Amino acid sequence: MSTDVISGTVSKKADRYAIDVLGIPSLTLMETASSKVAAHIISNFPTSSVLVLSGTGNNGADGICIARLLCESTAFTGTLQAVVAGNLEHASWEFLHQLSEFKRIGGKISYFRNGDSLPSSDVLVDAVFGIGLLSQLREDKKELLMSADCMHYSHVIAVDIPSGVNSDTGELMGAGIHSETTITFGRSKTGLITGEGREYAGNVIVENIGIPDEAYDHVLS
Repeated sequence: MSTDVISGTVSKKADRYAIDVLGIPSLTLMETASSKVAAHIISNFPTSSVLVLSGTGNNGADGICIARLLCESTAFTGTLQAVVAGNLEHASWEFLHQLSEFKRIGGKISYFRNGDSLPSSDVLVDAVFGIGLLSQLREDKKELLMSADCMHYSHVIAVDIPSGVNSDTGELMGAGIHSETTITFGRSKTGLITGEGREYAGNVIVENIGIPDEAYDHVLS
């Protein structure tokens, strides 16, 4: 398989190498990745209602960053809702940073609880689980993803990978959210072109976020 397509595990190792060895701040990579998704929304859905559904890990941090960038953009004239699903006590520091920045500009957050109904919107930004999900989901998380998948949003954009898909194998880890578009970062993932991931990913767009080839070469060597 071409090294233009890598496993999620390799991608995470390359991210860590870029951050820990090459000295690229994780927030810089996050801001760049999020800006690519925000730009796609502004270009294609500038007047639409957008729901950003975020977990509390780094994929969720991307989601909240995307929400902030949309709020800050004068080119986006649609409406925005941001919903967080997850326990803030277990949130990554990057997520908490992005949440603080979003609130600083006046962004409003809703918190999903089991049994809640998700809001309707034209566009759903799926930022619940990222490439780090390699094990079966708990029942409450399955219910969340099934609930989102049943809402039949007009367009779903997955951040890096559709939530619920194993980024190494493409296996569905109990439930998932079908997307029309997946915007993945750095290089494409095996989980997007194999197994159930191929069906869930839709059209895959690969965006360069500034991770040098050196990082990929190191972890692939």
